[in-house]
Amino acid sequence: MIFIVLSYFIHFTIPSLFSPLMKTHVILFTYDYFQKVSENFMQLDSTSLYLLAKDLKNSLLSSQVRQIHQINHRMFDFELFRPDAAPAHLVMNTSSPAYVYTLNKNIYKSQYIPSQTFCMTLRKHLEGSRLSDVMQPDLDRILIFSFDRIEAGGRIVTKKLYLELLPASPNLILTENGKIIDACLKGTRGNRHVAVGEDYVFPNYSNRLNFLLFSREELLEQLEYACRDSEENEIVEQYIFSSYNGFSRYLVDELCLRCGLSPADSLKSLTEIQRSRIADEIFHLGQEIQDSQMIYIYQTNAKSEFISPIILTGQEKKKEDTILQWLESELQNPQKVISAELKDYEKMIHRCIKKEIRKKQKIQDELKETEYMEKYKLWGNLLAIYSYEKIKGKKEITVSNLFADPPEDETIPVDPLKSIIINSQNYFKKYNKMKTRLVYSKEKEKECDTRIQYLNNLTYFMSRVTSLQEINELKQELKSVGIEKQKSSGKKSNHDKQSRQISIKFKDVDGFRVYIGENNIQNEYLTLHKAQKDDIWLHAKGYPGSHVVIDAQHHPVPMDILEKAAVIAAANSQGRTAGKVEVDYTLVKYVKKVPGTPPGFVTFSHQKTLVVTPES
Repeated sequence: MIFIVLSYFIHFTIPSLFSPLMKTHVILFTYDYFQKVSENFMQLDSTSLYLLAKDLKNSLLSSQVRQIHQINHRMFDFELFRPDAAPAHLVMNTSSPAYVYTLNKNIYKSQYIPSQTFCMTLRKHLEGSRLSDVMQPDLDRILIFSFDRIEAGGRIVTKKLYLELLPASPNLILTENGKIIDACLKGTRGNRHVAVGEDYVFPNYSNRLNFLLFSREELLEQLEYACRDSEENEIVEQYIFSSYNGFSRYLVDELCLRCGLSPADSLKSLTEIQRSRIADEIFHLGQEIQDSQMIYIYQTNAKSEFISPIILTGQEKKKEDTILQWLESELQNPQKVISAELKDYEKMIHRCIKKEIRKKQKIQDELKETEYMEKYKLWGNLLAIYSYEKIKGKKEITVSNLFADPPEDETIPVDPLKSIIINSQNYFKKYNKMKTRLVYSKEKEKECDTRIQYLNNLTYFMSRVTSLQEINELKQELKSVGIEKQKSSGKKSNHDKQSRQISIKFKDVDGFRVYIGENNIQNEYLTLHKAQKDDIWLHAKGYPGSHVVIDAQHHPVPMDILEKAAVIAAANSQGRTAGKVEVDYTLVKYVKKVPGTPPGFVTFSHQKTLVVTPES
């Protein structure tokens, strides 16, 4: 699915021209920020898009296209000049889905990429034109932007830009007189071919009706016809979804609630009164949608949100807003970015864990062969002892095992084309190969275990991320261990410099500072760089979690302080939901970094253990 977002630039010379709807707030987020927001953004249904189309038409009509820029291969920025209001940027994105929002073009010029073919086509045909109409055909997830421009000879030429907001195949298509000039995505899908010079046709599943255009009588006539010709197992919601555009799951539920029906009721069994009631309520819903100026935000039981252009019966309304203001507030919500970023990293780390598990399984399969290592050595020795024996085309030879007490017969597979001596040497080669493999595979298996443990630690710390700063620290850690690729750059950015300035959270416990690492980078910095040798180091036993350090200030630490710090260590570990947690503690000087391991991996000695109950 694709979305469009309108953004406004501050125009200091005509502040009085701002309408309350277009109130501007200064934020300092990049296109990348809003692209991340979009990945975690809810989809707009057709009726919500209907309100957005109305607002865009009211605010953008007669705007002139100054410039068109390309943000990435599927995102385009239309810079619009409006004669009676502040300049605006209309950003169209054919990703699935994406929102982009900006306020200062001087800052974000660097976000543009060199224009590709489709962007150059848009510039050639649309720059200098005026936006003359914004339409939503048949209440479908398609917006049509009409642009007029005076061409050679003084004639006015209209070109249409189709923004297809379909979840399965989003696209942006430029046409003139029904012919495709160019498209962001070309090709064949179903019976529809998108190519230069072809006639533009709507997607083949855009044949449902716009219920806003019909009267009560027409809606009733359509329903009665459907009831006569329906199958026995066809139900009410199936008829609504297949016949009309604009009905979301929540809108169908609202319709059935108003009619006193269930969405699963049989269509054929509807009485005349029920059919009349359905037609009336569909008509009333259409009137409410057309009259609506606001969207209503509701919250489901799963604490996720959805929006509706009308007030829904039986749903707990969270708030209401205009569609543009809602988009603005959603796009400026950093929690959306955090959630989207974390989803990406969770997938990335999950793939890494699966990769390490497969690698470990392969190593274990190879180690199974080493079970025959001693047998190969025995066979090599016995064949060397009985080297005078003749094979004579045999595939195995039986000799007396002189190494057994008492001696017993041993049957040894041999290569009939080679001598006893060569067969003996081959078994010794296999033995040496297995011996080397055993040592090497054990090391590799240990590395896999360490890597899996580290990735599990990352998963735990990701579950506790609550701020953009923590996201940036996580990103730096992933880059440092090679999980996320480091972008090469000739210059070191201020962000990179700031990322090296690690700050550690601490709590004051009866006059002692207790420091808490909140990720693997902080853990390593706290334990190996910040802490003094005679400070006390604590960690939950057997659980991923924070390194906790008591700043002893060269004084003995009382047992009650140790117990309170142990509670903090348990609460900042994966065992925080357990009833009892064992917490190891020792002096920092006994904590050592394991060479060649990821951040935060240490060994320690001289430890003692406390059993505590975690507290939040």
